[in-house]
Amino acid sequence: IFFKEFIKLQRGFDLPKYEFNDGSYPVYGSTSILGYHNEYKKEPPGVITGRSGSLGFVQFSKQKYWPHNTSLWVKNFNDNDPRYVYYFLKNFDLTRFNSGAGVPTLNRNDLDNYEIKIHEPTTQQKIASILSAYDDLIENNTRRIRILEEMAQAVYKEWFVNFRFPGYQKVKFVDGLPEGWEIVKLETLCSKLTDGTHDTPKPTDSGFRLVTGKHIINGFIDFTNCYFISEEDHKEVMKRSKPEKGDIIFSNIGTLGNTHYVQESFEYSIKNVALFKPLKNIYSKFLYLFLFSSITLETLKQKALGTSQKFFSLAFLRNYIIVKPNDNLLNKFDTIISPIVNERYLLYQKNINLRETRDMLLPKLMSGEIEV
Repeated sequence: IFFKEFIKLQRGFDLPKYEFNDGSYPVYGSTSILGYHNEYKKEPPGVITGRSGSLGFVQFSKQKYWPHNTSLWVKNFNDNDPRYVYYFLKNFDLTRFNSGAGVPTLNRNDLDNYEIKIHEPTTQQKIASILSAYDDLIENNTRRIRILEEMAQAVYKEWFVNFRFPGYQKVKFVDGLPEGWEIVKLETLCSKLTDGTHDTPKPTDSGFRLVTGKHIINGFIDFTNCYFISEEDHKEVMKRSKPEKGDIIFSNIGTLGNTHYVQESFEYSIKNVALFKPLKNIYSKFLYLFLFSSITLETLKQKALGTSQKFFSLAFLRNYIIVKPNDNLLNKFDTIISPIVNERYLLYQKNINLRETRDMLLPKLMSGEIEV
């Protein structure tokens, strides 16, 4: 059949960023949710893909949504299963229909008369059911990760911001701080506070990943978007900055404040990010949650240097003042927080495996290599 008989795509609706009213309805751009608005344009289910800027990324909405003008949304499913349509488009490689010279652009009219093969309705539902089972598990794990993060942040805030830590009723306060707590420089909690390479090592076909601040997303490193560098270049970077378990990576140039707690068992290089090596194990989670905190980040951002590109210098980070609780309390904190941080990482690893399995199945189910 022709593509136009399969589905009808429609351009999204204009909504400048300054007009976003913080509501509950997601605004879908070409590759992600741009923000939330208090109005929606379309009822679910929604299938959205890029129209301008970035092409080929496909999104699915289970709730009322606003498709942005940088996107195309499915106006008519023509009795096809919406989930199947979503997976079909993910497997279809829309980037080959780019009609833009400078900015990648997808003209829906270019698709209309393209011949495609689709499955009949019953098979569509079976394929959608198999693949969506993986996506539902990923979504559930992502929700659990968010809950664990909120739990850890809540404990951190209750103990170290509100001063409601275990036994606080019996503790004497001196000059507004619990007795035994200190005001110290950030560097005193670290054996080393350095940063990654400032050079740009050449990409190679294999070797070691090079991580920058933009690769840290929601507290985790997206290694799929990192390029490889040679072993020789990697060894050179490692002389300056070697991420090890329990360290904290913090983006301090350009995109500020992306924070990652190192739990990987493999080596990788870092570029243009700060590396905190805690002096003691019990400082590790405390430092991570301090840097991960939105309160800390807002305070830090007000003091960022630079005009065209904002940054935190190493000197600034080393000399930044922090309230340090006593080691006994930090030990208790570490005991409570460690299982939460570890469970969060395990769930993230499960999601990586689920995505890999789903992405391996997708083309095989669509091509008929695997029958359902």
